[in-house]
Amino acid sequence: MGTVILIRHARSTANANNILAGQSPGVRLDPTGVEQSKSLADLLGELPINRVFVSPLERCIDTISPWLTKYGNSVEVHSEPRIIEPDYGTWSGRSLEELTLEKLWSDVQHNPAEVTFPSGEKFADVWNRVADFYAQIRELANDGGNYIVVSHGDIIKFLIANVLNIRFEHFQALVVEPASISIAQFSEKRARLVQFNRSAQEIDALVRSLSPATLGGESGQKFRSSTQGSN
Repeated sequence: MGTVILIRHARSTANANNILAGQSPGVRLDPTGVEQSKSLADLLGELPINRVFVSPLERCIDTISPWLTKYGNSVEVHSEPRIIEPDYGTWSGRSLEELTLEKLWSDVQHNPAEVTFPSGEKFADVWNRVADFYAQIRELANDGGNYIVVSHGDIIKFLIANVLNIRFEHFQALVVEPASISIAQFSEKRARLVQFNRSAQEIDALVRSLSPATLGGESGQKFRSSTQGSN
């Protein structure tokens, strides 16, 4: 049996401002995210890791760098394009509050298989490339060993959905916070999720949250969706 540790990148400047970053280059961690990345390094500690797979975007590399420097300087690191953030096209760089006003938003939430982001990627193609990566990481873990995957909110949701056999159209039922850890274990006969969305988010913040983001992963901040009433 092998173990895969799924890490969503720490809070970025885009998360802090409730912006959908997409594949835009140069989006780095904000000060809170930098502290989260340091805490992650200490939380992970001296694990026997065979390989690290990381999205090519800077915020993911920034997130795992403290651990690599402190504990994993001899671990193989693979920049993996299949787990890069979706290409949201012209939605990239826009606020989530603004995007909730778009007609396409409802399909993003309830019918993602039919969504192609304007001038961007088809959501189903993102699901398929992540499923292809999942098949590889599961095969590796079936042979034993431990692996770290550092990626983005939607991508981590897709990977967890595969572990739990959740269909694509239902993946939005999952919540993945910045700097959160989820852990899956694999054997030849089964996959199981042994930890989900472990983060430093306070329970009070989750209980009182008015509307978590449901595209690109949760931001860790409260914001009011246009689909909600004033209550």
